[in-house]
Amino acid sequence: MSSIVSVINQKGGVAKTTTSLNVASAWAKMGKKVLLIDLDPQSSATRAVFGDEEFDNTIYDVIMGRMAAEDAVVTSPEFGIDVIPAEILLSGIDVQLAAHFGRERILRKKLEFISRAYDSILIDCSPSLGLMTINALMASKDIIIPICPEYFSMKGIDLILETLQNIRTGLGYKVGVRGVVITRFRDRKIARDVIRQVREHYGLRVYSNYIPDNIAVEEAHHKHCPVHDHSPSSPASKAYLALSKEIW
Repeated sequence: MSSIVSVINQKGGVAKTTTSLNVASAWAKMGKKVLLIDLDPQSSATRAVFGDEEFDNTIYDVIMGRMAAEDAVVTSPEFGIDVIPAEILLSGIDVQLAAHFGRERILRKKLEFISRAYDSILIDCSPSLGLMTINALMASKDIIIPICPEYFSMKGIDLILETLQNIRTGLGYKVGVRGVVITRFRDRKIARDVIRQVREHYGLRVYSNYIPDNIAVEEAHHKHCPVHDHSPSSPASKAYLALSKEIW
């Protein structure tokens, strides 16, 4: 059975989707069978992989009980991974599921069968702590938190850890923190101070391979391919490949 990991930060602009995509693709390059689930109504991961392609079957249909998860899987030869795409209808799903008994565990149940087919499942969460993110956490063994090393990123970690504690207390499920990924890194004093505080104040593992602020990442998004294919010698490509081994 695969390890299910959520990539989460309720703050936008921290390269959450970029990290999900490039780590998933790097794991595939390592010979792992990987499924990426896009759980963001903005469909950033879906668009980064497939461009403007529209899909009849999405994670929305899976969660609404219209189909099994395996029936929504689309393969990306460019990234070497399987993907369950997202769509805008996810934005209203909290209201639709409000009266649903066990609504926090829907995704967990939907992934029980399909998880046997993969070495790892990565869930790219939306930048919020709503019902879909709770579903992702309840389905996951642990999480990865990408942050830009700035002072207000500490508040984001506080909120995530508080959510994990609420899940443990209220729903009786413990989710671990696998580690913190430093993204858009520039070697400045403020960045070094924040990294030190994350280690010392929270006691969390901060991965040693920081992802630099590098234009190659955005270029790869526009070409719908992983950064290690678009620009293998770029600092971001080398950092993501090294980080992926570190995370695994």
